[in-house]
Amino acid sequence: MTAERPGPAALARLARTRSAPGDLTLLLDAAHSRRLVLLKALLTRLERQPAAVGPDTRERFESHWRLLERTEARHPGPVRETLGYPSVGHWLARALAAPDGEALGRHLGHFGTLAAAAALRAGEDFTLRLAAPGGALALPGIGLATGCADAFRITARGHTARLTADGRGTGPLLLRAGGRIRGTGPGWRGLHRLPGSAACLDDLDPYRAPAEGVGRRSVPAAARSETADDPWLPRWRAALSLLRTADPERAAETTALLRSLVPLAGADAGGGPATAMSATFRAAPGAVLATLPGTAADLADVLVHETQHSKLSVLHDLVPLFEAGPEAAYRVAWRADPRPFAGVVQGTYAHLALADFWARTARLRALTPTARRGAVTRRDSYRRQVAEALPILLESSELTPAGREFAVGMERHLAALGRAGGLPTVIGGASPPGDVR
Repeated sequence: MTAERPGPAALARLARTRSAPGDLTLLLDAAHSRRLVLLKALLTRLERQPAAVGPDTRERFESHWRLLERTEARHPGPVRETLGYPSVGHWLARALAAPDGEALGRHLGHFGTLAAAAALRAGEDFTLRLAAPGGALALPGIGLATGCADAFRITARGHTARLTADGRGTGPLLLRAGGRIRGTGPGWRGLHRLPGSAACLDDLDPYRAPAEGVGRRSVPAAARSETADDPWLPRWRAALSLLRTADPERAAETTALLRSLVPLAGADAGGGPATAMSATFRAAPGAVLATLPGTAADLADVLVHETQHSKLSVLHDLVPLFEAGPEAAYRVAWRADPRPFAGVVQGTYAHLALADFWARTARLRALTPTARRGAVTRRDSYRRQVAEALPILLESSELTPAGREFAVGMERHLAALGRAGGLPTVIGGASPPGDVR
C-alpha cells in the first residue's frame, strides 16, 4: 500500500495547523502504510535469518501470521484497526531493535496477541494458545487477562470468546458485537473508553510506552493501580467539551487521530517526583503520553499540542520537510536545552496550533473573567514562542522546497493571528511539553 502525497491545498491547510477530513484520511492512510512496511521488515528479517530464533518460536510466529492473513483477507478493517493501535508501534520498534535469540523471541511471542485481537474484532472463529509472560495476556486496544499460568488458550466461537489459563477450566469471557469487545469474569481488566471518541485510556498494555520510560528522568507509564483514583475520565470530558466549544474542527481532528491516552506515573524511575510532562513518539502516532494535567484546560492544551506532533511526524514521512541531522542545535523559548532542527520544527508547529486554539478560546463569551485571562495569557505566550522560532526555520538551508513552503504558511498564519487578536510581539511564558521523539 502506497500512501498518497498531499497536494498544495492540503499542505497549505496543514501549515495553518488546520485539516479537512480528506487530509486526516491521507495522514491515517500514511500511518497505516508505514506500519505495514515495518511489519514486513520484521517478516523479511526472519526469512533472511533462519537462525534468528529457535524453530518453535518461528513455527508459532508463522502460525500467528497465517491467522492474521486469513482475517485480513475477509475483514481488512479490523486488522487495520488493530495494527494501527499505538502500542503495536512500540512493540514493532522493540522487536526490530532486539538482537537475535531470546530477546527477539520474547517480542515475537507478543505478535500472537495482535493476530488474536484482530480476529476477535472481526468475529472470526479460532482457537489459539498464547504465551502470558508473568501470568498476563494483553490484547491491544481491548484489555488484559491475568491468571496463575504462563499461557492462555483463546477459544472464539460466534459472539463469544473464552480465555482459559493453562490447567484451569474457566477464565474471562469476551463478548463481541459490531467490532466492540467487552470482557467479564475473574482476571479480566478492560480498557476504559474515552467518551465521545474511539480512543481509550490505556493503563494496561505492556507496550503502551517505551521500555526506557519518558524524558530524561525515565518516567514510566502508570499502572491501573496508580490511576484508579485519578480523575482522568472527568478531566477528559471537560477538556473535550472545551475543545468542541472553542474549536469544533480541532476537536474533530483530535478525536479522529487519537487512539490512546497513556497516563504517566507520578514519580520517575528513581522514585523522585515527576514534573508535568507529555510526549508523542514517532513509532506510535495516535498516542498521547502524559502525567495527569492539573485542569481541563491543561489537558486540552496537551491534546492539541501532541496531536500536532503526530500529524507532523506522519506528514514528514510523506513529504520530507527538512534534511537536518541531529548535530545542529538551536535555542528556543519553550525549552532550556538546545533543540535539534527537527525539534524546532515540531515545537514551532505545535505552539502555532496552541496560539490558534487559545485565541479562539479567548473569544468565547461564556468564559469567566479568570478563564478568559488564562486563555489570553496562553495565547500570547505561544504566539511569542512561535515568533521567536520561525526565523530559525526561514533562515536555515535545511528546509526542503516543500518545507520552506510549509514554514512560509506557518508565518502567514501567525501574522493572521496577530492581526485578528491585536497581540503584542514579545510576551513572557514557556511551554512545558516536549517535542516528538
